[in-house]
Amino acid sequence: MKTRICKVSKERAIQIAANHNCVSRETAEKYTDSELREVLRQLKLKAAF
Repeated sequence: MKTRICKVSKERAIQIAANHNCVSRETAEKYTDSELREVLRQLKLKAAF
């Protein structure tokens, strides 16, 4: 069976990136889309933005 890959909204991706990188939410909001996608890729999640 294939594992299901969850898609994540941009707002949720910012929240995940802030927790994953141990930075404030304000700092994570300044991340570019490619940086957010990289964090999600490490966690085996897919961006929906």
